[in-house]
Amino acid sequence: MTARSVFGELRKRKVFQVAAIYGAIAWAVTEVVVTVSDQFFLPHWVSTLAIIGFVVGFPVAMFLAWTFDITPEGIQRTTVESTRGKASIFLSLLMLVAGTLGLFLLIRPVIETAETEVQPAVLLHNSVAVMPFENRSGDSDDVYLSDGLSDDLRDQLNLVAGLRIAARSSSITASELPVDVKTRAAKLGVASLVEGSLNRRGDEMRVAVQLVDGSSGLLIWSETFQRKPAGLPDLQQEIFEKIVKHILPDAEIATDPITRNSDAKEAMLLANYYEQQVRLREQVDTGMLDKAIGLYREAVDLDPDSAIAHSRLAGALLYQGDLQAAEAPIFRALSLQPNLSEVQHTLGLFYFARGMPEAVTAFRRAVELNPNNADALEYYAYTQWISGIQENVVELYRRALQLDPLSLSRYGSLGVLLGKEGRVDDVLNLIPRIEELFDGADAFRLISQLYELTGQVDQAIGWAILARDAEPGNIDHVQYLAELYTEIGDFETATMLEPSPGIGLLYRMGRYRELIELAEDQMIEEPEDVRVRYLLAFAYNASGQFKSAVWVLSSTGLPDTVLTLPRMGADWEGFSALLNALVGAGDNEAAQGLADWFVDKPNHHDNADWVVESMMACYLAVLERDTEALAKLELMKRSPRLPQASILNDSPCLKKYADEPVYREVVEFFEARREALRERLPATLKEFGVSP
Repeated sequence: MTARSVFGELRKRKVFQVAAIYGAIAWAVTEVVVTVSDQFFLPHWVSTLAIIGFVVGFPVAMFLAWTFDITPEGIQRTTVESTRGKASIFLSLLMLVAGTLGLFLLIRPVIETAETEVQPAVLLHNSVAVMPFENRSGDSDDVYLSDGLSDDLRDQLNLVAGLRIAARSSSITASELPVDVKTRAAKLGVASLVEGSLNRRGDEMRVAVQLVDGSSGLLIWSETFQRKPAGLPDLQQEIFEKIVKHILPDAEIATDPITRNSDAKEAMLLANYYEQQVRLREQVDTGMLDKAIGLYREAVDLDPDSAIAHSRLAGALLYQGDLQAAEAPIFRALSLQPNLSEVQHTLGLFYFARGMPEAVTAFRRAVELNPNNADALEYYAYTQWISGIQENVVELYRRALQLDPLSLSRYGSLGVLLGKEGRVDDVLNLIPRIEELFDGADAFRLISQLYELTGQVDQAIGWAILARDAEPGNIDHVQYLAELYTEIGDFETATMLEPSPGIGLLYRMGRYRELIELAEDQMIEEPEDVRVRYLLAFAYNASGQFKSAVWVLSSTGLPDTVLTLPRMGADWEGFSALLNALVGAGDNEAAQGLADWFVDKPNHHDNADWVVESMMACYLAVLERDTEALAKLELMKRSPRLPQASILNDSPCLKKYADEPVYREVVEFFEARREALRERLPATLKEFGVSP
């Protein structure tokens, strides 16, 4: 059969028509599946399964189109009018494979875009953002009333099943953008906006509220309320109910205000205002935080049955670091209303600060009670990940970002996780979005950190210099930049940037004697900073002072901190330092017990990053499982980012492999990468137009 006759048969049997219709349906349905998956936070395998189903079904559809035809008499087998032969079979199969591949390439980008790009959600009718209310009183002291009313209204709307509420931080950021309502709604990913103003004159308050359609900018509802301050709780409830009725007319409204006591309400609004001011600043204003705590205590006294008042008092005390004082109010809140997401979230923070595994359960419960609680979503994800659990962690971070799409910190949390999971492409896809949305030193610093996680340290240095130059008075940027130079082995430039290096820089440069002197003093000045103790213990180990390392680490809560719930990645560093110290001090039984626990732990991160592989190599070495240990060292070469040279060169557990070819090859491999980065750096900095 000739090619012409094959195409004639295909046209006769309407195979091309069926293929076109099938492809259009596959693409459209995949788009719908991806959208629905995003909105209902379904796992990404749902979308992937859609691709597999359509691709597998394509050859079946083509076979049926070739074999059967739909006629007025029904479905009938198509008659053959041309000669069959080997050539026709080969050509038909070739076209079928090409068509199947074409379909795959058509619908695959839909999934890839959904998985790698973080875009605001499609504007669902039940999505809303509460913008900060404007203070029109002419008195800046009344800002706490306008801000507090919008904050409490947002929190109350968050409790309504079926509503999707944009997070506070993104709502505030959007309100400050010089854009129209439609652009603001699009950036927040919501269908409608709540706007308002408050004007207080003596003993009278005038509150104007409006609900605006985000796609058209048209007014849906507006109303002005005249009340005395004592009527503030009832006013908030009335506004809340009217908004819900306009967005979800059939919704059941059973949510009460946080308090019906007007004095307690005003105390909580002022306390919340002070607390938010403290949290927004780099340096904690202890005086302002004390004022917030005092006002929360006042609110609790005025309304002892307000679970939210007790919960917020506990939250402020936790932020202050007073775990003991926070215990009574959080458990009082729990006894009053255990099914409030905010209460469960604060409970999770309390458990997390105590290093208790119950934190994961509390954060999970907070998310179940309110899927819009972005903070709970992120903490739930983080506590799972730090414990070694990977399931749904990325999806949880993405959900938090969808609810808080204008928050740089949310992008940072997701990007750092992806980087530490070794997902280079996902990180690189995230960076342009950050560049588009944010500007300034904080954004430059985050982009630098993300490039460092992908192993592109020259790019990281360029962005770090931009951050430093944007905020020349911020010493943190200079210290971070110096650390990046140590990462590529350029200690000279690092020392030039920081002539009096801190503990972190001394650790990276292997200057352990100086580190010990500095850290011993700093441990006394900052007794709560366990990271100082971890680095001091590492320096003791590298210097052969193992008993001193054991003594320092005994004051940090290790190993219990890691055995129950690690609070940060540095806890794992301390755990490794403890294991090495025990070996060096001759307590092999204790060291092997800890190594056994980690090696047998079921939830290890399965990624290309070097951290887990180096830890596994160390612990297997302690267990004298040398072949496995060397295999783990070999796997370190997969890591996109560079390992800390001190870990490879100065960890006591790895010293016995100093003459092993595998170990030497790994060390030389990363040294070669550092040298290549040093050679590439001048050209990169020239592109940036900057210098160290």
